[in-house]
Amino acid sequence: MLAHDRKFYIMKQLKKEGTIQVKEIAEWLKTSEATIRRDLMELDQEGKVHRIHGGATIRPITGILTEQAEIQMQDRLQVNARIKEKICEEAAKAVKDGECIFLDGGTSIMPMIHYLANRPIKVVTHNHLIIQQLDHPVAEIIVIGGNYHAKYNMSYGPVAENGLRMYNFDRAFIGCAGVDLNQQEFYTAEVDTLELKRIAMQHSNYNYLLIDDRKLFVKGFCRVGSTEDFEGIYCNQSERLPNEIPPQIHVVTDE
Repeated sequence: MLAHDRKFYIMKQLKKEGTIQVKEIAEWLKTSEATIRRDLMELDQEGKVHRIHGGATIRPITGILTEQAEIQMQDRLQVNARIKEKICEEAAKAVKDGECIFLDGGTSIMPMIHYLANRPIKVVTHNHLIIQQLDHPVAEIIVIGGNYHAKYNMSYGPVAENGLRMYNFDRAFIGCAGVDLNQQEFYTAEVDTLELKRIAMQHSNYNYLLIDDRKLFVKGFCRVGSTEDFEGIYCNQSERLPNEIPPQIHVVTDE
């Protein structure tokens, strides 16, 4: 297999999995581990991956993340897809039957509906990606209207904000563009989603942040609030997590 084809496969797997191991990729491509390490070194030099012991991850975002810098939704659906699914599966365990739940916009939150749709609960959302997943749900689904944001597949604006203020929630599950655990802040890349997150959190008894490790120590254009406002932060196991993990962080393993 040509180097170009190997690198294409490596990047495809990284977008899907978030992290790859040299040994596994070498076995899949039927080539030597030395060859894969060389490919990863070149990809690292090109700024496309971040090498770690025994493998590589998607290169962390640097600088201030703005809406213009964020990739399109259809591409984000593929990034860390399996990890996001696992995080949502774990976070859904916090929900009890009969509760009223808010699900935020974004691809990190979308998989939650797979674990909630057939439960006797109420779900309020402005996330159109979630609506697209529904097929005769048991849960009562309430969709917030408003302006349609094509890039993020969600409703936003004054109509959405006023609609959201009508409801109170047992639990709100929130996504974001980036988190700084040292500064205890979380961010969006744009202003349109900011107020909806704040309203939902203000109207919820318990709030949870769902992130994958690509969002750790990424500073977005707009500050939403403090990570101290969350009862729990769900994130996959990662070398980017601090050595002393705060008790509110639920580390989700890939098991």
